[in-house]
Formats: sequence, structure tokens, C-alpha cells
Amino acid sequence: MKKLITPALSALALITIACSNLKRFDSVKNANQKNEELSNVGKVNKVVADFLVKIADARMMDSKEGQLALRNGTTTQIREYGKLMVTDQAKLMNAIKAIANKRNINLPSDISNTKYEGYQSLNKETGKDFDKKFCNMMIIDHKRDVNDFTNAMEIDDKEIQTFAKINLPMIQSHLEKAKALEQY
Repeated sequence: MKKLITPALSALALITIACSNLKRFDSVKNANQKNEELSNVGKVNKVVADFLVKIADARMMDSKEGQLALRNGTTTQIREYGKLMVTDQAKLMNAIKAIANKRNINLPSDISNTKYEGYQSLNKETGKDFDKKFCNMMIIDHKRDVNDFTNAMEIDDKEIQTFAKINLPMIQSHLEKAKALEQY
């Protein structure tokens, strides 16, 4: 029996080491590379593509964080905000996809590796520690988003300017609601 356990443990250790050395596919990096190639041959506006990829990544992350809040939030307010994130981010993603599809812009299918690390960190939290970290992440995320949408109104593209102008109030509302959550 002992002779069987040692090789099995050795094999398990090698598999664990091999798996830990594998890098997670970064869908955002991949989308950016494809868009760069299309931009180089004049088929995609790189500024627009960069904006859409960045905000798609943020929308997917906010939705994932919202799902965690629905599951792990300790207060009704946190869970309701999580539900709002899932619902509103889905609407925004549909609009982003529609614009990207019209323009042959590649969007990521999942969050970036950087956001994935943040998601994993949040997923490890429980109780009030989860609530606090969730609120902090939402505030940071939405401050960045307000900045991104405000800057997008300066992009030399009427459709992007209009999209940003129409959706900025929702993003600002999300930020204000996230700030109000800190008291719970």
C-alpha cells in the first residue's frame, strides 16, 4: 500500500505544479491584439475599440461582483445593489455589443486577468468583510467608469459621444449608491 501512495502523491504534486504554472487566458488582451491588427489595416478605429474593450471588461466585472453580492452580501441593501449591478451591466453590455458588432470590433468574452485577481480576492471574503470590500471595489470601479465615460464624450465619434452621454448618469448613480452603501 505504501508503495502505491508515494508515486500517487508524487504525480499529484507534479500535476499541481504544472497547473499552477499555466496562465489564465486573458480575453481582454486577446481582443485588444485583434483590434490592433484591424486598426493597422484601417478596419477599426483604435480609440473607439480601446474604449469599448475597457468598458466591456468593467461591465463584466461589475456584473460578477454583483452576483457575489447577491450571494454573499449580509444586508438587503448590499444584495439589492448587487442585483442592480447584474441588471444594469447586462443592459450596458448589450449596447456595447451592438456598437462593437456594427464596427467589427472584438470584445472580450471574459474579464481581464487583473480583474479576475480582484474578483478572486473578493470571492474569498465573507460577512462584513465581504460587504466592506465590495463597497470599496464598487466605489473605485465607478469612479474610474465616470472618468472613462466623461473622457469618451471627447472622442471624435458621434455615436460613442452619444453612448457615453446617455449612460454617464447611470454610472454616476451607481457611484452615489455605492458610496451610500458604506454606512451599512
